[in-house]
Amino acid sequence: MDFTLVILNQYVSAYPQMEWTEWKDSNRKKMKSQGDNWSKTTLPGNDIWDCLNSYKIDSRHLVQWKPAADTLYRVSLPSQ
Repeated sequence: MDFTLVILNQYVSAYPQMEWTEWKDSNRKKMKSQGDNWSKTTLPGNDIWDCLNSYKIDSRHLVQWKPAADTLYRVSLPSQ
């Protein structure tokens, strides 16, 4: 399964092996906030924790995430 992950731009340099693109949803395009400085990538994993662990992504850097096929993003992670 593929997961779309969103992090603050300040953490992008911690993951140079991944391709990050600027991300804004329609609500954030209307606001001036940290949301203006977010980046996203899509990575595979058996579940969200497998995805984060496989790519050594610090869960504290995660702003929101979703299965790539879903429409709505999630802001909390399921129990491990």
